[in-house]
Amino acid sequence: MMKKTLIALVCAMSVAGEASAVMQSCYTDVPGSAADIRFKDNQNGTVTDLQTNLVWRRCLVGMAWDSQTQRCTGEPTGFKWKSALFHIEHSEKSAGYGGMPGWRMPNIKELVGLREVACISPAVNIKAFPGLINKEEDQWDAKRTVWSSTANPATQQIATFGLNDGLVTHYGFQDYELGVLLVSDGK
Repeated sequence: MMKKTLIALVCAMSVAGEASAVMQSCYTDVPGSAADIRFKDNQNGTVTDLQTNLVWRRCLVGMAWDSQTQRCTGEPTGFKWKSALFHIEHSEKSAGYGGMPGWRMPNIKELVGLREVACISPAVNIKAFPGLINKEEDQWDAKRTVWSSTANPATQQIATFGLNDGLVTHYGFQDYELGVLLVSDGK
């Protein structure tokens, strides 16, 4: 009987979907840095960070906000850095997404400000940014690392932020096709 119960439990967990494989892991002995109460849901696919007053899109460029499931769906678009800047300037900046103009690429300090220091997989608040990582393979997808607007002129490298692990890395602007998370100053 115990063996059948164990088998049934394992089967149920695998049938429950891949969400269990990508559950956010958080330390209980480390104080959180991006608590749920820090973000206000604007009910339009955006959240306002009440600490910085910045308005963030809840989904990466290429993904769509599903208001019924309250999650990001689809796959993010990968961009080389200059292509991302061009796309934002010509397709996103004045699009008025969520009734908000002025969408832009955040700097690295703004992105790091989203980091939930107590958690990984993802390393951002999953209530504010649900569905950025939907399945196990998304954790290692290059498009789940996002470009910042912070460039180092001496090395020609751009600072990036890993949504899965919260790490800041630097890549050449032509090295990879990474994701883009947009922000607005809310004005």
